[in-house]
Amino acid sequence: MSRKQSPEINAGSMADIAFFLLIFFLVTTTMNVDAGISRKIPPKEEIPSDILVNERNILEVNINKNNKIFADGRTIQLKEL
Repeated sequence: MSRKQSPEINAGSMADIAFFLLIFFLVTTTMNVDAGISRKIPPKEEIPSDILVNERNILEVNINKNNKIFADGRTIQLKEL
């Protein structure tokens, strides 16, 4: 009983065909260019400078480079804020 050898496929030409198909689809494909969202942004409103704010209603909070929080001239914790 003799065994028949299966025919081999030439892989070199398969790679060439795959490469040509890749180039063909890259060249013939059209890319949709997204134009973005077309929304009209409202104009910036000027804040009137004649508004009077009571000084006791202002709290100045500062944070330094060491992440320390300062309010009312003293160091405080975040949960106190």
